[in-house]
Amino acid sequence: MRCYRRAISYFRQDWALILLLLGLIALSTGVGLLQAWPIPIIVDSVLTPHPTNDWFHKLFLAPLPHSKLGQVLGVAVIGCLLKVGQDFLTLTKNILRYRINNWGTMRLRRDLFAKLQKLSLKYHKTQPQGDAIYRLMSDVQGPATILNVFIGALVDGVTLVAMAAVMLSRNVPLTVFALSVTPLFIWPNIIFGRRMKQRSFGAKAVDTGLTSTIQRMVSCIGLIQAYGREPTENKFLGQGALQSARSWLNLNWQEETCGFLVATIQSLGGAIIFGYGGYLVWRDQFAHPVPNGFTIGDVIVYMTYLANLWAPLTRLTGISPAIQTGAVGAQRVFEVLDREEAIFDAPHPIALPCRLRAMQLDDVYFAYLPGRPILHGISLTIEPGQMVGFVGPSGAGKTTLLNLLPRHYDPTSGAVKIDGHDLRHIRIAELRPHIAVVSQDNPIVPGTIGQNIAFGAPEASERDIEIAAQLVGADSFIEQLPEGYQTQVAEGGGNLSGGQRQRLALARALLCKAPVLVLDEPTSALDAQEERLAIQSLISLKGKRTIVLVSHRLETVRECDRIFVLDNGRIVERGTHGELLDARGMYYDMAKQYSLNSRETLPQAA
Repeated sequence: MRCYRRAISYFRQDWALILLLLGLIALSTGVGLLQAWPIPIIVDSVLTPHPTNDWFHKLFLAPLPHSKLGQVLGVAVIGCLLKVGQDFLTLTKNILRYRINNWGTMRLRRDLFAKLQKLSLKYHKTQPQGDAIYRLMSDVQGPATILNVFIGALVDGVTLVAMAAVMLSRNVPLTVFALSVTPLFIWPNIIFGRRMKQRSFGAKAVDTGLTSTIQRMVSCIGLIQAYGREPTENKFLGQGALQSARSWLNLNWQEETCGFLVATIQSLGGAIIFGYGGYLVWRDQFAHPVPNGFTIGDVIVYMTYLANLWAPLTRLTGISPAIQTGAVGAQRVFEVLDREEAIFDAPHPIALPCRLRAMQLDDVYFAYLPGRPILHGISLTIEPGQMVGFVGPSGAGKTTLLNLLPRHYDPTSGAVKIDGHDLRHIRIAELRPHIAVVSQDNPIVPGTIGQNIAFGAPEASERDIEIAAQLVGADSFIEQLPEGYQTQVAEGGGNLSGGQRQRLALARALLCKAPVLVLDEPTSALDAQEERLAIQSLISLKGKRTIVLVSHRLETVRECDRIFVLDNGRIVERGTHGELLDARGMYYDMAKQYSLNSRETLPQAA
């Protein structure tokens, strides 16, 4: 029940609309009860030599003329008005229901998206992207399903009582016979309810995996084509699609089998009503005629009500299976909403205005998995306005170390500090503006070239955007584009080269005015001329911003005030470019290899 209460809570703001919806449903139910009577009234009171004179027939005929033709036409008009009124009420109900459902789903989707943004990089790197997409697009509709089932159950209950009251007023034994099959409706739902919930969970899990597979394949289409992997990928996707089809087929089989059993029970009830009702007509109209006895019109009313009676009765007895799909979706969303955040604000976080500050790593250890540390006892200080570089072989822990600075991860032990304050004690919303990050993958967001550069500073003017692009040499290719800075970027930057995406990422970091620039391989996709321009731009920021960069290219770090050499998660050397060359250690060996690979002389001290 906690899941259901929580799901319904997302519609609390729409309580007035829900009450209006319930009122319209009640009115619609009343109109629906009246819709069954025009034909029986014509049969029993207009086109017969012995009219039925009970109060219900008199109520319909009272406003009509006494002529038979006038009554026929009048009843026809009443029937038409009832039908049009019912259709209008249905239209209004559906619009209200869509409004309530969509607004509640919107609130839940916002909460889920906000939660996903708060969860750490560790969570997102261990979960397929398709999982988040599926929960955001499909599972968030679960609470709306639950609300609709609950409202439907309330309405069906009222409808059932109203119909039973009318039927009892006409003939008690026949009504008892009609309701005698009610216990049978419960049996299929008990059998299939739990199975349908289990299969719904399984089907959604399979579809999540299929969504992730499709997302991966679309994002890697170039790689697939380059290596001729189309047949293999088609086979892999086909297997996922087959598994999805089988999962949903199993669920559909349960749903349809349950529906077949319910329909069979309905047929049994209909046969009882038709047979016993026909007997009553024969008895009261032919065998032993009595005034106001059971008529053919009564049979028509009962058969009409019967069709309308089984529907709410079926939904009421089948509320458990009907609600399972919605409950499964809601539970999958709440699983994420209830997940503990690895990175969160302390109970009383420190306010930290944005300006140049010193950064320290104090005996920092870090491990993605328990017992398997990536960083071992890192201690260093970065003074305000310094330009420092980290070098070392792949897997040494350089990128991991950079991810600790904006607090994408927290150290396993030790502390990362800014002006002596542990980052864990600083409000995240005030820490992150201190740091602009350029990652290795250089993500590009949907929008224009200009919007991508201004992503971290949306208030920037067009002139500021152009200056940032000029600093990293991006203006040279932007100005050649047909629409310049207004050129739309394809999904993932597909219409840009790797070097162009990297220059846009650098311009984005420079424009946001963050005091600290954290750059991971910022020139890896640039040619020699572009790299020199980017490095000169970074050098010009010395003293104005703190620059922390990782690079395999020593040309990028040689102008740094301090260079740290990492190996196996430890700092093995530190110093300036010249000091490290003179030390003839690991950095010297890297410089010698760099010289051989680039066919240049060994880099000298700046």
